[in-house]
Amino acid sequence: MDATPLALLIGLVALLVGLAIGKAWERYKLQDGVWIDRRRTRESPHYMLGLNFLVTNQIDQAIDELSKAAETAGDPLEIHLILGNLYREKGQVGRAIQAHQALLQRPKLRRLEHANVLLCLGLDYRGGGFVDRAIEAFTEVLKLDPANRYALSNLEKLYEDQHQWDQAYTARQKLAELAAGGEGGVEAPRHDEVLAFLENEFGQAALKSNDLREAARRFQAAIDRDARNAPARLSLGDVLAREGKPADAIAVWERLIDVSPERAYLSFSRLESAYSRIGSPERFPALCEKLIAANPQDWRARLALARYTAAHGSPSRAIELLFDALTHNPHALALHQAIWQTLSALHLPPALVNRYVELTRDAIFYLDPHVCLRCRYRSTELLWQCPHCHEWNSFVEERIAPAKENAEV
Repeated sequence: MDATPLALLIGLVALLVGLAIGKAWERYKLQDGVWIDRRRTRESPHYMLGLNFLVTNQIDQAIDELSKAAETAGDPLEIHLILGNLYREKGQVGRAIQAHQALLQRPKLRRLEHANVLLCLGLDYRGGGFVDRAIEAFTEVLKLDPANRYALSNLEKLYEDQHQWDQAYTARQKLAELAAGGEGGVEAPRHDEVLAFLENEFGQAALKSNDLREAARRFQAAIDRDARNAPARLSLGDVLAREGKPADAIAVWERLIDVSPERAYLSFSRLESAYSRIGSPERFPALCEKLIAANPQDWRARLALARYTAAHGSPSRAIELLFDALTHNPHALALHQAIWQTLSALHLPPALVNRYVELTRDAIFYLDPHVCLRCRYRSTELLWQCPHCHEWNSFVEERIAPAKENAEV
């Protein structure tokens, strides 16, 4: 036989053998000296039932079925990873730690398997409040898998909890680099927005140390990262005001209104004071009127204008502004407090009192109107980071539509 056809035949046979071995490896895996049938794991009725229970959040039933699947399929690593996570979900952190630590003792763990087990163990430690151990576990994951964004994200949150802003910033920068390289996942977060909030934290720390120059630099860096960052703009204006630059402070706060109109109310008291300081108090009511014209449902601008008007000797006009605001948000406690004060200043005219009662007959007063969009944590005040899920800039003011609006729907 000619050498060339023989070489081709040998190559073809080698290719077929390689394909057969590959198919076998898809189904079987050597683990602890025992060949594991991976297809049998996934085709096990206990495995499928366990996943179904998991989807419907029936944790106990999922644990029972997956435990049976692990026994019948030869004790596979992936099922024990899931079981450990389910123990943690149930609050059995100690049992989860034991399950995942046992997996680390298995011989011949592949690099990625080792990283996955350490990641789950880090989550166990974090859930149990063992911060140092959690940081150590996630750090080890990154040594094995430097692009593991789950480890980076958890490290960032742990560092934030400890107010270790430098380390948190570094972790977020790495996440941003991964996203820029196409490894950030489909739901990659807004990295510049988070980095801006971390820059703001640097600025707040400098402000506490009375280092105004460094504070201003950090606040400006936050704004450069994300022009809509409200706390940085507010604080930068505060620094400029302390430095005797009220006109510059006003420019910063007015810019906040332009880029984040939903946060405009946070600058109202600052602007009212600063306008008076530069001898132009009339600019504040003009600003409120402008905001109301741009957004007729802006009840906060009406509230601010009513307070200003009442303080300058026009409680009758103030009460009309407050009643108008009440039609847009009858559940805001701040509005009711202002109305009570204004009615008292007017010596409680019966007609106005009756009108107020009619407007608020079906109102529910909100004591904690701010809610986190991610985890539904409620707060009496606007928070820039949720204390429950640790998400940045996730709070909005929850509002119930006025009765007349509901009736039109």
